[in-house]
Order: sequence, then structure tokens, then C-alpha cells
Amino acid sequence: MNLPGDTIDVGTTRTPTPARYAPGGITFARLDPVFLADEEHVLPLVKDWTREELYAVAALFSREAGRRDDAELLALLREWNPTWEGSEPDAVKAEFVTDSNGGSVRWAVESYYIHRADGSVDEFEFPEEGSVDEFAEQDQRFTELLATRSGVDLPVHGAHLFVDLKTGEITVEGPHVL
Repeated sequence: MNLPGDTIDVGTTRTPTPARYAPGGITFARLDPVFLADEEHVLPLVKDWTREELYAVAALFSREAGRRDDAELLALLREWNPTWEGSEPDAVKAEFVTDSNGGSVRWAVESYYIHRADGSVDEFEFPEEGSVDEFAEQDQRFTELLATRSGVDLPVHGAHLFVDLKTGEITVEGPHVL
């Protein structure tokens, strides 16, 4: 396909030029995130879209980002709770309770509980093995993931967030925003 400004000169050797964006920001059948984040390029392409279409695309990207955050949170929780008894994990569910800090409600890192296979519930404590730096980095990411979840899925004070460590299912119980 010839792009505007391209010509074909028979008998002339051309040097390769850097890839240009085709209309829509598609290069090599893949959307370029740098292109999509550039208002100068993207806004003219969506100027005729309705608000509903814009919100639909925004919701799609938000859901995908949330799915990836949930997968990362699940992987981190599974890594922190690898205690096994036989073939079944000892820790089967993680629970977070909301905290009201300065009027805003968030999923609190400080109220993280582990539900065990025998039905007992314990407050989470970092494993004793591993370096302090390794856990500090993981704890920072863990805190960021819960903060992001609090900003996207606004929790209500008194709600409980459960993460099933086997299936990966994430549920909220208790009060809900109406």
C-alpha cells in the first residue's frame, strides 16, 4: 500500500524509511500505546464519535487494566501464601476490610486476613523467609494495587473484599454503593 507522498520510481533504489502511522494508529496490525496516548494524534480520529462510543472504549480499556491488576494481585497473594498441607493449600481465601481514612474509604492493607482450609482466620503476616528489600518492594506494589482497586471500584465503609486463592474469583460482601 502506498501512503500519501510515496511514489514508485522504476529503476530507482530507495532507502528504507521509518514506519509511519497508518490512519488509526495501526502499525504491524497492533495499536501503538504511545500513539493512543498522544492527544494530537488521537483526538482528530475520534472527533465524530458519540459520547457513548468514547465511554465504551474507555470502559473496555479500564476493564482490561482492572483484569490485569486483579491477576497481579492474585499472583502476589498466592506467592505470599504458599503453605501446603498435602495437595490442598492451607490458605484458601484472602480478605480485606475497608478503612475510612480522612473521609475516603479504601481497601486497607492493614486489615488483611487469611482464611485457612480448616475454617480458621488469621491476620496476615509477612513470611519470615526472604529479604526485607524483596518484601518491601512487593508490599509497595501490593499497596498500589489495593489503592488502584479502591479508586476504580469505590468501596463502602464496612465492605469486605474476598480473593479466592484457588479460583481467583474476587467478590465484595457487605454494604454496597447504591
